[in-house]
Amino acid sequence: MSLLWCCFAVSGAAGLALEMLWMRSAGLMIGQTAATAATVLACYFAGLAGGSLAGRTVGPRAVRSYALLELSAGVGALWSLAVFRAAGAPTVQRWLMDSEPVGGVLVVALATLPATLCLGATLPALGRALAGARGAGPRIALLYALNTLGGVAGIAAAGFGLPALIGVAASYVAVAATSLAVGGLALTLSGGVLGARAARPPYARSRDTRAQLDPQTSVAPAFGRSGSGEQRASRPRSQDAADVARWRLRLVAAGAGALALGLEVLWTRLFAQVLHNSVYSFAAVVLVYVLALAIGAALGALLLRRGAAATVAGTALVGAALATIGGLWLFVVLTDGLAYVGMQSGLGEYLLHIVGLAAATAGPVALCSGVVLPALWTAWGIDSNAARPLGDLAAANTLGGIAGALATGFIATPVLGVRGTLLAAAVAYVVLADVVAPRGGRWRPLAYAALLLIALADPLRAPLVNLRSGETLRAVAEGASGIVSVVETPDDLQLRLDNFYVLGGSAAATNERRLGLLPLLLHPQPERALFIGLATGVSAGAGPALGLQETTAVELVPEVVSAARAHFGAWNGGLLERADVRLIVGDGRRYLAATDEDFDVIVADLFVPWHAGAGSLYAREMYEAAAAHLASDGLFCQWLPLYQLTREEFDLIARTFLTVFPVATLWRADFYPDRPVVGLVGQLLPRRLDLPRAQARLDRLPTWSRDPLLANASGLALLYAGDLGAATDLVAGETINTDDRPLLEFGAPRLTRISTAGDKDWFTGDSLGVFVDALGARSGDVPDPFGLTSDAAIAARRAGRALYHYALAAQRRDGEAARGFEAEVRELVPDVVASAESGDAVGSLADARRALAGLQSEQARVSQQLEAMERRLGDLGQSGGRIP
Repeated sequence: MSLLWCCFAVSGAAGLALEMLWMRSAGLMIGQTAATAATVLACYFAGLAGGSLAGRTVGPRAVRSYALLELSAGVGALWSLAVFRAAGAPTVQRWLMDSEPVGGVLVVALATLPATLCLGATLPALGRALAGARGAGPRIALLYALNTLGGVAGIAAAGFGLPALIGVAASYVAVAATSLAVGGLALTLSGGVLGARAARPPYARSRDTRAQLDPQTSVAPAFGRSGSGEQRASRPRSQDAADVARWRLRLVAAGAGALALGLEVLWTRLFAQVLHNSVYSFAAVVLVYVLALAIGAALGALLLRRGAAATVAGTALVGAALATIGGLWLFVVLTDGLAYVGMQSGLGEYLLHIVGLAAATAGPVALCSGVVLPALWTAWGIDSNAARPLGDLAAANTLGGIAGALATGFIATPVLGVRGTLLAAAVAYVVLADVVAPRGGRWRPLAYAALLLIALADPLRAPLVNLRSGETLRAVAEGASGIVSVVETPDDLQLRLDNFYVLGGSAAATNERRLGLLPLLLHPQPERALFIGLATGVSAGAGPALGLQETTAVELVPEVVSAARAHFGAWNGGLLERADVRLIVGDGRRYLAATDEDFDVIVADLFVPWHAGAGSLYAREMYEAAAAHLASDGLFCQWLPLYQLTREEFDLIARTFLTVFPVATLWRADFYPDRPVVGLVGQLLPRRLDLPRAQARLDRLPTWSRDPLLANASGLALLYAGDLGAATDLVAGETINTDDRPLLEFGAPRLTRISTAGDKDWFTGDSLGVFVDALGARSGDVPDPFGLTSDAAIAARRAGRALYHYALAAQRRDGEAARGFEAEVRELVPDVVASAESGDAVGSLADARRALAGLQSEQARVSQQLEAMERRLGDLGQSGGRIP
């Protein structure tokens, strides 16, 4: 019955959509780490394997059993939502942190196993019902292909916007409803599906057609033997199983599963080197990989009609070996040596580019992998009771997948690297092809000839890091979370993650340190501070520089910590060697949710808004967790890269911030017109800023940590943009960013157009100037939360706005306007100008001079006065980060 085949396709959609929802929920509960993703994968596939083993004993009422399994899976989906919601409670979070990693594994297993055990048993159950006594091999292959194809739809739904459209909880309900509907339909069909019509696949229309598809009449002798059609017809079907022992079939099924899942991990890692790594780009790569698996299974159904199952499996395995290495080199060629793949005209064009690239490079190996399992089922020998071979080999395949995913992410990649692991996978495919070959097969020399081709291709020569002209690779480390590199440029030492995500560098050290100094100076006497995001450690280095009792830094990627310690100690003050600094390697938001400590100041670093998972760091729940761990007079600072945000996205974040912090102010980190950084500073109660006290603390800063702009405490007022809480209408709207409605994570990538020429849609330039002018005018109508109402403070705030307009005028080479704004700044804050002109500022001014060199080369030199202003105040316009 065609409806049952459709049911199984829809079941696949629900299963993979549920997996993606579990990834999201587990990340929020136990951290957005590689270990969390591995835990979800392990539990998911362990459940499928257990269900497959249990499904081997399905009785003759197989359709009814299948229906009950689907109904139970729907209930299991709702159960998982309840478990993950309960795991978010503060008491559970503290228990999880105290018991990690065991506690996290237990929670994920408790949430996922009920549904996955049921899903794993559905293939043996439905396979028994639909296999029939004849033509079982191709029929089962087609059933498997339809289920996998349905999974593509599930990935598309969960990965391309369903959680943002209806909410995460509603997405769980939708998945559960889908499984319940499938189960209900199957239950109504269970009374009449055991007849001959019910067992026909969509393409089986007559007894004659089924006979043509029957492997008993079409299987050729294994591996190169030939014979007449009559000889093939007389060969018993069990001969394949006799030629290849079943323990070997289990071994090959497990090995193929390990390699398929391991390569999926490797390919997502490779694509991370060239993409902006949003939820969409990740979903597009996985979607293509799963689609290729489905096509491979369907292709297997056709090949099994004509050739021996062992031959089909062996050929597919050798093809996978060659496709693994060929795909790597094709990837290098198509990306021009791992160059950045940016968005040029919109999300649709970008996703099509990714899909095409993935189909050409990762697609062939996935397609070959998709052929293997159906061929192994057929080689086992499938009769009217298909449940046992389906369950047995599916369990081996999924258990192998668990081992492959874990070993690739946490053992092979750190030890062998991505390229070395790809080489090992290719060799392993050839070995598996040898294992599945029956005794005396003459094709083995051809298979081992593939090893020679693999050796000649030498994947270890492929580039791993993209270096521009004049750049030198100082260090590289491959780990479960990505590839971390330290790259030296002619004027900078940069720390990069996955090639193009620049975490910081020596040239911007002054500005990076300002991201730590400013929020700490806004507090009258901080003793304990928390920095979420370590990177180079320069920002967190402001804590020891100001004499804090304890500075805690949380960093997600272990390899980043090693690079910061080994290469950036000169700029972070030897941060990670100090006794008053505590390092936490893990997810910053999860740490906040689980700790029982309070902090005077919490600083959240710049997070790329479109990165998968980063949207949760701008969610209301994140801000609530921060507020819950502030001391009574504490403050929270969220830095925002406006050169990576549109006005719409900034407003969304600001509205979300205001729902948690009744006192919210906006501060500049610099005056750069194209790459500005601003900070949202939230407090539960207003507090006056004591500028003389701040000046005394600035005077005690060690030489290595001094900031020319903050040499005088009036520089703080210069950076003060205004009271956002007094101008909520400037960011008015109806939506906020939450865990249940991750609008930023799904919305930001739609507007990400990063090309060589840049993008004019970001919240920078004139649009930012207009906004800050309006904010300054509006916030002057109410009492200032920091008490910056003296004539000097008001003058400094006006000077800050004038300085930004000076930068805009300098950018467009309007010398007359620039000279006017220069004069205004000099008149309003002569003390700050004097500090900027002092000898202490020479190094930073030289760095800023280089940053403005590009502008100066565009047209003739402007007036001597404008040039002098660029030298003296140019450093105020240097960017705090250079993340693409």
